[in-house]
Amino acid sequence: MDASDGLSRLLDHTGLRARTFYTGALCGLHAFHAAEGVGHLHVVRAGTVRIMGAQRMVIEGPALLFYPRPLDHRLDVPSGVTAEVLCASVSYDAGMDNALVRALPALVVVPLDGAPGLAPTLELLFTQARMEGIGRQAMLDRLCDVVLIQIVRHAIERGWIARGLLTGLAHPRLGKTLTAMLDAPGEAWTLETMAARANLSRSSFARHFRETVGATPAALLAQVRIGLAQRLLRQGKPLATVAQTVGYGSQPALSRAFIRETGIAPSDWLRQQITK
Repeated sequence: MDASDGLSRLLDHTGLRARTFYTGALCGLHAFHAAEGVGHLHVVRAGTVRIMGAQRMVIEGPALLFYPRPLDHRLDVPSGVTAEVLCASVSYDAGMDNALVRALPALVVVPLDGAPGLAPTLELLFTQARMEGIGRQAMLDRLCDVVLIQIVRHAIERGWIARGLLTGLAHPRLGKTLTAMLDAPGEAWTLETMAARANLSRSSFARHFRETVGATPAALLAQVRIGLAQRLLRQGKPLATVAQTVGYGSQPALSRAFIRETGIAPSDWLRQQITK
C-alpha cells in the first residue's frame, strides 16, 4: 500500500460527510457559528468574498475554503455585487475530534488556478446545483465529499501540513507503517513491528515518528483505534464486537481506553452523538 491508500483508509475511519445547504448568488454578510458543531466547505465559483473571523482575507473566485472543525467565521460580499457560491456543512461519523481534523489547519484555502485537477469536479458540482430533479441533494453531497478529499490530497502534496497523521502518511518510510496501522488497527502492534514495517531501528523510528506526527506511536495508535470505535458505535455495532475489531480484546478494556482518549464512556459519547 502507498500513502494514498492510507488516506483512503483514514477517510473510511473518520466517516467524512458533507451536506450541501446553499447554492447560488450570495450578497451581503453571512455568519457561520462554531456552536453549530460542524465544519464548513465554501466553494466560490465567481466573485469577490471577504473572509471575516480569526483569519481575514479577500478571496477572488474560483476558490475553495475548507474549515475542518467548527469555527466562527463570516462571508462578506462587497455592497452592490454578488458572488456565486456553494456552501456545505462538514461532519464526521467518528465525531469532530478525530485524527483527520487534528492533522489539518483551521482553514485550508485553495485557489483553483493552483489546483487545476479540481476544475472538472467543480464544473460537475455547479452543473448539478443548477438542476432540479430526483437525487439532486445526494449528488451535491457526494460531489462535495469528492471535493473535500481532493482538498486534503492537495494540501498533503503541497506540504501545507507541518505535522500530524497526514504528514506521516506522506513520509516515504513512516507512511508504510501508518497505512498498515490504519488498515489493521486491531493487530497487536508493538514498537518493534511498527519499526520493522518502516525498515528502521526502534530508536530511529520512534524519533522520526514523534518529529513528523507530533505524537508517540502508542498515542497515535490509540487515536486511530478509538476513532474507528466511534464510527462503528454510530453504526450500531455492539461494544464487545467493536472492542475485538479495534484491538482491545474486551469491553472493559475498550471502555478504559475510550475514557482515556475522550474523557467520557462509550455509552455517554454515543448518547451525545444521537441527540445532536
